[in-house]
Amino acid sequence: MDKLKIAVVGKKHEKRNDNYYDVVSALGADSLEIVGEDDLKNILPYADMVIIPGGVDINPALYGEFNTDSRDIDDDLDKVEFQILKYAVENHIPVLGICRGLQIINVFFGGTLTQNIDSCDIHTNIGLVDKVHSGIAKEGSFIAEAYGTTDITVNSAHHQDIKLLGEGLEPIQWSEDGIIEAVIHKDYDIAAVQWHPERMCLKNKREDTVCGLTFFEAVIDQFFNHIVKKQNKIS
Repeated sequence: MDKLKIAVVGKKHEKRNDNYYDVVSALGADSLEIVGEDDLKNILPYADMVIIPGGVDINPALYGEFNTDSRDIDDDLDKVEFQILKYAVENHIPVLGICRGLQIINVFFGGTLTQNIDSCDIHTNIGLVDKVHSGIAKEGSFIAEAYGTTDITVNSAHHQDIKLLGEGLEPIQWSEDGIIEAVIHKDYDIAAVQWHPERMCLKNKREDTVCGLTFFEAVIDQFFNHIVKKQNKIS
């Protein structure tokens, strides 16, 4: 198999994105940048997988609501990530969503979001310090298989969550208070988590959570067959 090419939405060498690009490097893959619409035709077709990372809130108009508690909305980013998901679905490119990435995936498939959850004391970070909470992964899911247990302790840094689940999405992990923490799509190679595995490994490895790099490796394994098929098709 050729060396993996993993596209990340967001500029390389921009501090908020460093952790994602560090993980791609640690996985032995080449990283590709997706910054704007031009990259959708120039970069995306060459990606074996796409990471849609954490970030600002999604415009609630995309799921039919007025803005009651959504913050720092970036309509251009919403548009680009919707286009990425459309292309990925049509061309069978695996996608991993993280935090906001999970939420944009849910909205893309027709789901809605809670604009401000009741349990912010459990889930919302203070400054740059993530919260930590326990949760349960679905037995037999790739997350439970990766860690050898259904009891998963992760970090947390969000104030929104899935309200109505998008079409075709299946929950595979829940937090201690019942919030959906991870999903996969039943028909496409799409997986997403509400937590931040990139801040649970390498220079950010912590003793009070599971190792985030294990999760990324499990995602590659989960998507392996479609990655190989795509590479064979291109070659």
